[in-house]
Amino acid sequence: MSKALRVMMGITMLTGGVLGQAIAVHAAVGTTQTKQVRQVAPVGNLASQVENSPVVKAADNRVTLAAQALTTASTALTTVTDALPAAQANLDATNKILAKNQKIQAHMGALKQAAMVRQVQAQKELTEQLSGQTTAQTAVTKSQAEVTRLATAVQTAQSNFDKDNSGTNKVTLQTTQTKLKAAQQTLQTAQSTLDKINTRVSAAKEELVNAKMEVSGSTRDYQIAQVDYDIIRPQAAVDQAKASYMTKVQRVTAAKTKLAAAQRDLAQAQEQLATARAQTLAALTAAAEKPVSEQPVADRATDTSADANQATHRGAVGNQSMKPVKPTTTSTPYRVVTKSRQAIPALRTTVSPVVAKPATKRAQPRVSAKPATLPQTGEQTNHALTVMGLILLTATSLLGLSRQRQRHQTTD
Repeated sequence: MSKALRVMMGITMLTGGVLGQAIAVHAAVGTTQTKQVRQVAPVGNLASQVENSPVVKAADNRVTLAAQALTTASTALTTVTDALPAAQANLDATNKILAKNQKIQAHMGALKQAAMVRQVQAQKELTEQLSGQTTAQTAVTKSQAEVTRLATAVQTAQSNFDKDNSGTNKVTLQTTQTKLKAAQQTLQTAQSTLDKINTRVSAAKEELVNAKMEVSGSTRDYQIAQVDYDIIRPQAAVDQAKASYMTKVQRVTAAKTKLAAAQRDLAQAQEQLATARAQTLAALTAAAEKPVSEQPVADRATDTSADANQATHRGAVGNQSMKPVKPTTTSTPYRVVTKSRQAIPALRTTVSPVVAKPATKRAQPRVSAKPATLPQTGEQTNHALTVMGLILLTATSLLGLSRQRQRHQTTD
């Protein structure tokens, strides 16, 4: 190997080492303070996770079902309530018909009853007048017999007075004549009473006939009213309408009870939904704010510097005489706190098992003035690989250039 080639390879290795140290120093200077990375989810994404939580979804489903039950109960109450006035109108109509027929039949029955009472009274009056007629007739007969007897006695006294004009016969004649006149007066009175009684008997008989006719007519009218203005069928219709009305009233009461229960269930479901949302939001917020890793970045820079040094020396692996450079370490006053990465998925699964869908583009509310930063391990590794690639490319180019010069020298 020529002297120029050795010089170029030395320069290349020196350049690689310098670049690796520069990268390590840049990483160490840029992050000298300990940074605590927190998993802070955007507000929109957090709200989406809350709504997609199984607990919240179940509570929201219960709210939906309770709202549907409330709507169904309200519709049922409206239906049975709307049917109630028709049942009430039907009951009123049947009651009106029944009352009308009952009134007509009661009137016809009253007329029949009055006719029967009149007949009874006429019969009683006729009986009394007939009894009085018999008494008056007896009095007339007695008076007539007394008049006949006294008339005979007057004739006898007159005959005796005609034969003997004595004072005794004269007094007897006068006395007998006076008695005859009194008996005749009594007869006239008895006859007059008998005539009056006979008139009342005739009237009583006529009244009795009329009463019988009225009883017959009212009885016939009552029978017709019982047919034309029947109360049996209207009574059955009233009973049926009343039963239908009471059934609808019971349905209204039951519908009101179901509506009240549905309102209570909806309120309870809404309360449970609010509680589920609050608990889920609190759990997600607590999980998002819990530190994922807490390690001084200076230590990471030290590790990165060591990796860079090792990569530089690996680039010069062709030179077996070169001693490997030991990685430089930098003491740090910070306490290293490590946390297993396997604990993070377990925490997310326990607290917030919901995987949020990618949200559409929309304005996300600003959570913090300083955005959260993640460990830059990937970027540091990429820088080291880039340096290694540049070193290998330079070495290959120099090797090829040296061989080409050797061929030209050999040809010359």
